[in-house]
Amino acid sequence: MRKEYATLDVLRGASVVAVALLTIILLALLPAPGYRTSRLVLFIITICLGWIGAAGAVFNRFRLLLIGALGQFLLGFWNFTIGLVMLPTGAVLLVTALLLRENADT
Repeated sequence: MRKEYATLDVLRGASVVAVALLTIILLALLPAPGYRTSRLVLFIITICLGWIGAAGAVFNRFRLLLIGALGQFLLGFWNFTIGLVMLPTGAVLLVTALLLRENADT
């Protein structure tokens, strides 16, 4: 027997994987030279926003997904280096949110 996966299910998984990769990369960048408390605070906020978006994807909460996606986009422009990871993560969360919203209306 073959199980079919909906596009939304695939995007939910991609959202969680993207946020997990974001977390791993940011934790790897944390001890880089020039460490300051402001970097720690930025990374904590970024990781929390990512996991809020991932929780929204898993639990079908559009607002949580939107908060996570917009937070990733807004903070991704703050620092170019981490923006290279945050902007794709925000894009995955945003696409998931839009597809979730579309499926909720039908």
